[in-house]
Amino acid sequence: MSNDAKRPARSRSSTRDRILDAALDLFNGRGPDRVTTAEIAESVKINEGNLYYHFRTKELLVLALFARFEADAVALVATVDGADEGAAETYAGFLRQWFSLVWNYRFLFRDLVGLVALAPGLVEPVRTISAAMRLAVADIIGRMQKAGLVTIPESERNAVLTNLWIVSTYWAAYLTLQEGVSEFGPQQLEWGLQQVSSLFRPYLSAEAIAALDALAKSEM
Repeated sequence: MSNDAKRPARSRSSTRDRILDAALDLFNGRGPDRVTTAEIAESVKINEGNLYYHFRTKELLVLALFARFEADAVALVATVDGADEGAAETYAGFLRQWFSLVWNYRFLFRDLVGLVALAPGLVEPVRTISAAMRLAVADIIGRMQKAGLVTIPESERNAVLTNLWIVSTYWAAYLTLQEGVSEFGPQQLEWGLQQVSSLFRPYLSAEAIAALDALAKSEM
């Protein structure tokens, strides 16, 4: 899967958008702490003064990229509305798209500890979107239960939802901090997807398991 897979199309006409696109690619590749504003400006073919006109600090760049991620996450959740709520493929597709979204903004999760030091203003937005997305995931699981695709006992639901959120969002940080992985590719994305699938599998119907298996076999 390419780095830009499933990234929402954006107008590249404005200098601000081009700066954000370049910063995202560079941050994903090497981490914000190893990328200078001079390199970002050079990538966009502008001078640093022009970059500072749009973003006075690297923190503001990070916050703007997080705002992009937040908007894309909200838009992704909205795709479930109006979809076939009784089809296992609807939810398998959502899972795939969520992982693609995290992949496209992977520096936000892979480098989270360092980012908080670089951009303290990131703490509250991260908490806000985390809370909103956990509610959205809970709603999606509720729809799946209503459709007979998954059965999670009430006593286990909160723990399962929490673990789903942790694994599906912070798998990149785990690989970096715990396993020492510094280079990320499709193999690491597939690993994260499989971890989340293993959390779901004990509660899924036969139809949902078939959709999950098809998801695992599909091309990244």
